[in-house]
Parts: sequence; structure tokens; C-alpha cells
Amino acid sequence: MSGTNDIQLMISPDEPSHFKLREFQNADGLAMVHSRLLDGLEELRGWLCKLFDEEVWVIITDGIRTQSDLERLAAKYGWIDEGGAVARDSKHLTKYGGIAADIKCFKAQPNQNGVRERIAQAIVGHEARKCFAFVKDDYADGHVHVDQWDRKKGRVA
Repeated sequence: MSGTNDIQLMISPDEPSHFKLREFQNADGLAMVHSRLLDGLEELRGWLCKLFDEEVWVIITDGIRTQSDLERLAAKYGWIDEGGAVARDSKHLTKYGGIAADIKCFKAQPNQNGVRERIAQAIVGHEARKCFAFVKDDYADGHVHVDQWDRKKGRVA
């Protein structure tokens, strides 16, 4: 699947984003990203770069999911309504049009030991709340879930 979805996403016709379509794809190569999600990710990156006064990478750890993807994750991590970590009506599902992502963020410049410093989940979550309709930042592995779904209105924010 090398090269699959290796497409630079655009913020506007003249401005490339910092993301490629492949970053949002599932294991089968299905890729989908809503423009509102991309806007939020770019805005978050901007806030983090400003906060740390240096380049920051926003890494997508999970983007779009099919129902089969969701069931595989639930088999591993369990359903939220049963004490696990996977929502049955996950906003990652294709029916929501690519409005959710799980992310981790890193300082782009390696430290003196040659390691890129991961930005704390709490900091990413705090800054993400400026850019997204919904943020969940209490996962044990330190990732942050972000999405642009307005839960009160039942539509993209």
C-alpha cells in the first residue's frame, strides 16, 4: 500500500496543510477527512507552536474507521458502556464523514539526547479545546481524541 493516499491536503487553493490524506486512513487504505477537522488540526498546531515557540508535530494515531475497525478495537479495549475505551457510536466512523482523529503531539526539534519530546496529554487537551467541538484527553496511552461533532445539534460544528 506504499504511496496510497500520499496526497498533500490543502487549507485553501494556494495553501498546503501540514497533513497528507494517508495520515487519516485505516489499515485497509480507506481515507476520509472533513475540512472542519483539518482546520481544527491546523489551528491546534498553531497554538502549540506559539505556546512552545518552536515547530510542533501533530501526529494522527487514528482517523477514519469502518464498523469492522471499531469492533476490532472494542475486542481489544472494550466498549465504553461496559467500562472500556471504545464508543459504539464513534465519531471516527465513516458515517460522520471524517470529523474525528486521535492525536499525539511532539516538539519537532530533538532535545540534547536526540529525542523528540512528547507534549503532555493535558496540555494538548487544553489547547485542543480552543479548536474542536469535543475533546477527550484521559486515555491511559496519552493520546487525545478530537472531533468537530456538535453533540447538542447532532451535526458538524
